[in-house]
Amino acid sequence: MATTLAAAGLALVGSAAVTAPSASAETKCSTNSKEFPTSGFNVDVTIRMCIDRWWGGPGGSYEYRRARAEISWGDAGGNKWDNFDVQVRLENNDADVRTRWCDVTSLMDNNSSGSTTCQTDTVVNGSGNTADGYVSYNLNDDGNGDYGWSLTGSPAI
Repeated sequence: MATTLAAAGLALVGSAAVTAPSASAETKCSTNSKEFPTSGFNVDVTIRMCIDRWWGGPGGSYEYRRARAEISWGDAGGNKWDNFDVQVRLENNDADVRTRWCDVTSLMDNNSSGSTTCQTDTVVNGSGNTADGYVSYNLNDDGNGDYGWSLTGSPAI
């Protein structure tokens, strides 16, 4: 899957070319945490799934929305992963509106702790939106292949 992701040219941060969220923005998040059994110390990962809404455009008449995953980890490093891919989805009533996969394998393998964000492109004037996500991961040297972790989505905006 990591090869497919790299071939698709997906970046870690979405490329929304619209105004950034302002002080009047609204954000709702849920937090997901998991400890992974790895060599040495176990890796602790926290992923916050957030839905953002802000206003802009002529007279503030447009509602912009995007979904993002705030990924943080500790006790990683040392090539503990064959892959760690995070999917973030902007959903409307459980139907996908925008989706992005982010490969954070090398970040986690090369940094004992850190954080990054993966976000969808922005949509205009949606409603009933949530952020949801999934992790596909493979622990290095365990011989068991890929695992999945379904993330708890954000409350709706």
